[in-house]
Amino acid sequence: VVSTQSTGKGMCITRPDKKNGLTWPTNILQVLAIFVLVAFTVVHFVLVIQYTYGAFFYLIMITSSIFCAATVISKTICTLSDPADRSLIKDSKSTYGQEKPTFDRAKQGHVITVDSYCQICTTTVDVSSRHCSQCNKCILRFDHHCDYINNCVGRRNYKYYISLLVCASTYSLIVIANILYILYHFCFKEAQFFNILGLESPSIFGYEVSSATIISLLVILLVLAVIAFILVSNLCRLHLYLMWHGWTTWDYYCRPKAEREQHSYWKYEAEREGRVEFSITEISSGPTSTTDLELKNHLQRQTV
Repeated sequence: VVSTQSTGKGMCITRPDKKNGLTWPTNILQVLAIFVLVAFTVVHFVLVIQYTYGAFFYLIMITSSIFCAATVISKTICTLSDPADRSLIKDSKSTYGQEKPTFDRAKQGHVITVDSYCQICTTTVDVSSRHCSQCNKCILRFDHHCDYINNCVGRRNYKYYISLLVCASTYSLIVIANILYILYHFCFKEAQFFNILGLESPSIFGYEVSSATIISLLVILLVLAVIAFILVSNLCRLHLYLMWHGWTTWDYYCRPKAEREQHSYWKYEAEREGRVEFSITEISSGPTSTTDLELKNHLQRQTV
């Protein structure tokens, strides 16, 4: 629900924040991603896998089922999770779940002050949090807003997002291997292939078709699977690189390079959770970045 609110400076658009990826409005890319995943899975398990035999059949069936299920589960968790900063939920004075002004970068600039106070969510948030204009709330360790799950990716669902990328890449690779295996037999060992399968001719849903039709469909599916594998695996590679350095996607694309190289969320979270020791004096020694100054202020506030 979107409405307008009168302020001293004119009319302001207001709406409640998004709870998760199923909160209206949906995103066309989210719908497209679901359609592609369902269509891809149905075609693979109904059309393609019937032309696999022997031990290879069980190998493909088991592995593709596992990674297909893992992809669906990971995507579902990413979509249904609420990556909001916990301060929004704990602070009764925050606007979490309420109608509030939308974030307009052209008018508001930075909605979170240097003291980590969000002027829209009306609460003090974590140093790593950023306010998402699409979800209209602050996200803990904000990485990016993903249109394909219609939800933000942050600290609370990032591991499931990585799982989604890894499983989807592996699932695509398994499908590619299976299609290449079938195409090889169709093109070079067709007669022997049908004898082993116990078929007189290829068929789709019980209707006999020519081998050329099956080969054409397999080639189309192969091209789509290769495209999906390249896109998802490159995204997976990027995030594994970011995880190694302790950066978010926001850090990688929005922070200056010199500042980014001094920043790592691993260092910040290790101190916050007490797993390693490094003091404020260690942060103060040597050149400091904006992130280090924010961390210093945050730790000082925690000790007050």
